[in-house]
Amino acid sequence: MDDYIVKGIQSFPQFSEVPEDQIREYVRLSEVCTYQPDEVIVKPGDEINKMYLLLEGNIRLQLKRGDQFTVIDTFEAGDLTGKLPFSRLQSSLAYVTVIEESTVLITHEDKFPEIAAHYQLIESFVHALSDRIRHFTTQQQQNEKLLALGKLSAGLAHELNNPASAMVRSATSLKANLHAKPEKFKGMMELKLSEEQVDAINKVIFNKLNAEIPSLSLIERTSLEDDLADWMEGHGIEEAYELAETFAEHGFDVESLEQIKDIGDEALLPPVFKWIEDVFVTEKMIAEVEDASRRISDLVSSVKTYSHMDQANEKQPVELEKLLKSTLSILNHQIKEKQVSVEVNIPDDLPEFCGFVSELNQVWMNLLDNAVDAIEKEGRIEVSAEAKNGDLRIYFKDNGTGIPEDIQTKIFDPFFTTKGIGEGTGLGLDFVRKIVNKHNGTISVQSKPGETIFELCFPLN
Repeated sequence: MDDYIVKGIQSFPQFSEVPEDQIREYVRLSEVCTYQPDEVIVKPGDEINKMYLLLEGNIRLQLKRGDQFTVIDTFEAGDLTGKLPFSRLQSSLAYVTVIEESTVLITHEDKFPEIAAHYQLIESFVHALSDRIRHFTTQQQQNEKLLALGKLSAGLAHELNNPASAMVRSATSLKANLHAKPEKFKGMMELKLSEEQVDAINKVIFNKLNAEIPSLSLIERTSLEDDLADWMEGHGIEEAYELAETFAEHGFDVESLEQIKDIGDEALLPPVFKWIEDVFVTEKMIAEVEDASRRISDLVSSVKTYSHMDQANEKQPVELEKLLKSTLSILNHQIKEKQVSVEVNIPDDLPEFCGFVSELNQVWMNLLDNAVDAIEKEGRIEVSAEAKNGDLRIYFKDNGTGIPEDIQTKIFDPFFTTKGIGEGTGLGLDFVRKIVNKHNGTISVQSKPGETIFELCFPLN
């Protein structure tokens, strides 16, 4: 049996350079166990004091959060898991379960000192440990990026959908309006207005288009519309209430209608009023398309600013307020959804600070995103900055649920998270800490229920 196991181990790439006598010693210090499908080898909370070499079969590592399981990794013949020599693992956070019947070589940590006497053997375990750390970190970093991208995409899709839908609606209405123009124009031509009358009507139209419309309360607006509609009905104009709504919206009053009446015969009023309404409706639709287009353009500009597109990855002057506002634009959907008020107070006279802009944007994004998540509804976020003792200090304050005192020292640890599956990998604040450290800065947190403050401190020199 031992010969069969030794030959099997020698066939695994990581042990191909290990002398046979060392492999035999490894087998002697271990025991062979066989597990059946769905059998649990390790569960959360179990002490990690054994190394597992999978000889045959398949097992998986899965994490449980709430009622959900997510597969972290799968192992096949030749893979090592559990506690390897020099590993600092103490207890399990995940389940190790069997997929199909599996044969495993198990070595207790008490045997590690004897294994350490065999150089090539221990070297293979160290390489496996390094590969495991690299693989797991890369996998989690990728998951964090995908989660961030998913959030970003969802927010952008929502923010883009509103103005895009508005553009489609306005363009469709404008098209229908333009189709009716020839008939309305024909009606105007049949009036055979003089040049002076046309100029007078155009003057009224352009004066109203260029005038500042007074702000009216709902009651004042309704009263004005009633007055205009009564006047129009009294002068034989059909669809008076529809016309009155448009005319009131553009600052007309009864005196303005009298001025139009004075331009010519009263018989001219119905087609002239229809023409004026048509001009204003067309202008309104064009303004809606323009406004929606500008909102899309502003959002694209915010994304470009946030991602630092077309810019070299080198230290540059940081326009703090501009960068913060571009990040908030991207998070706008989440902010509106929770009815969060955000206040940004950045002094104009802050000393110049240089940094890697695209990386710092990830810091703002993580801290603001976490702040929004921590707020249940109708909360408040404040971002402020000051120059103090040769440092730039930036404060992110929210009135959310707060961070429990017993985990405040752990939140910057890699893979630590309080979020559910699919909501976080525990690398967000680890990334933040690394980026801040890269800028020779520090990050600290003070938290209690109803108030959390993250303080970033960057040297200005």
